[in-house]
Amino acid sequence: MKIYTKRGDLGETDLISRRVIKSNLAIHLVGEIDEASARLALCKHYIDDENILQKLSEVDHYLFLISSIIVDEEDKLKIRIPESAITQLEQDIDEMDKVLPSLKRFITYDGGIDAIQVSLLRTQVRKVERLLVDYPTHELVLKYMNRLSDYLYTLMRYMNFIQNIEETKRS
Repeated sequence: MKIYTKRGDLGETDLISRRVIKSNLAIHLVGEIDEASARLALCKHYIDDENILQKLSEVDHYLFLISSIIVDEEDKLKIRIPESAITQLEQDIDEMDKVLPSLKRFITYDGGIDAIQVSLLRTQVRKVERLLVDYPTHELVLKYMNRLSDYLYTLMRYMNFIQNIEETKRS
């Protein structure tokens, strides 16, 4: 199979049901999710904890599913994000929060390189979330992305915590 088809040479590409221009919001969203997946891959390069790596692999799976949902405007594939994926993120956040110091002030997004990479991933997820607000999709897609940004913020803090890197409070 050749990587190039030449079908996009004039600025169009395919959704599942139709061709669209490459500046279509669905294509823009899929591109931003693709960037999030690439950032996720980079995060994994810096992380040694097998449990966290497994959880990030699950996140990557759901990002791919969300891309599939977005390009399936007519819902032909009937792909859904299960409520259990959101519940799992919430449980993971709660587990990390048990050991983290409570937040009383805003903090900077620095620390270890692994935590900084997670923070960069979080900012990309937030970008996707902002774009999704204007895109007609399943409610659980937006809910998952919102919870994912919360998870990544908490994960950033947790990774610094387990490395004894103190959070820098904003003044």
